[in-house]
Amino acid sequence: MTSAGYLRFPHLHDDVVAFIAEDDVWLAPADGGRAWRVSADHAAANSPRISRDGTLIAWTSERYGPPEVYLAGIDGGNGRRLSYWADQATQVCGWSPDGDVIAVTASGQPFRHFTWAYALPAAEPGGDSGAPGSAAGSA
Repeated sequence: MTSAGYLRFPHLHDDVVAFIAEDDVWLAPADGGRAWRVSADHAAANSPRISRDGTLIAWTSERYGPPEVYLAGIDGGNGRRLSYWADQATQVCGWSPDGDVIAVTASGQPFRHFTWAYALPAAEPGGDSGAPGSAAGSA
């Protein structure tokens, strides 16, 4: 008997599926095979979204408290934090056509249900590469 396993918040992009398991972000071939871990935070995470070009992945994590937006290459290297909102309503929604991470938050709003959408640049500050690296501020 084989186990079907479990996954939460699946997101399919071409032939790769992103999901949350063991409170971390994982990727696996959509047609089956060995999965690989992208994050190792062991903190509540959700909403992984693979970029349109398939090279980056963004997700929401509670690594340091309230949910924030994180980004890494699909190979799992050099992850970085994109937001510093400290708001429980923060959530990754997807990617813009320009390659920015789209996220919502109620930060600075009087009520949690008053959320605003933001485009967070995935490119390094001062550079044109989409490859993640050191920490950067939010939009």
